[in-house]
Amino acid sequence: MINKPKCIIVTGRPGAGKTTLAKRLGQRLWLPVISRDELKEGYVNTYGVKHDQLPPNTNKVVSTLFFEVVNQFLRNQISLIIEAAFQHKVWEARVPQLAEVGRPFIIVCAIDDDVAAKRHLQRGLDNPDREFYHGDKRVAHYRETGEIAPPKPYIAPELNVPTIHVSTSGAYSPSIEEIVRML
Repeated sequence: MINKPKCIIVTGRPGAGKTTLAKRLGQRLWLPVISRDELKEGYVNTYGVKHDQLPPNTNKVVSTLFFEVVNQFLRNQISLIIEAAFQHKVWEARVPQLAEVGRPFIIVCAIDDDVAAKRHLQRGLDNPDREFYHGDKRVAHYRETGEIAPPKPYIAPELNVPTIHVSTSGAYSPSIEEIVRML
């Protein structure tokens, strides 16, 4: 019997270091990484208009495709890492579906709210194209007021799936090697 493929879910608030951790784990584990934001960037690129000018159903279209792609990998016995901000209304129904065809494991990138907000802002300021593709309201707010917008509340996932919290404020804690042993 073939084991179910792994589905390592890396999530957290904006600026928490999800993408960086997911890519490092992908390299260490020799697993593909699927990023919801990268799919959205491809969608924006196709339309050729700013994020704010996209059709109102954009997030739903991209999220649906994201989960279809993930399920396609899992149904074909390909373990992978997926990376996206966790939204309960979107993920709560999807994770049990992932568990039917794969072995989900959630990694929550844990970081101080203010540090994450500063990172998120800096990422947008460092790359002006990011605002075009993601409509980062934190960057627009900063340009208008000179102040960093306060972080929105973040509720980490609490699902019946193995979950660990990884501090991403500096060196990872637990470390990449410790995470690998937990998987």
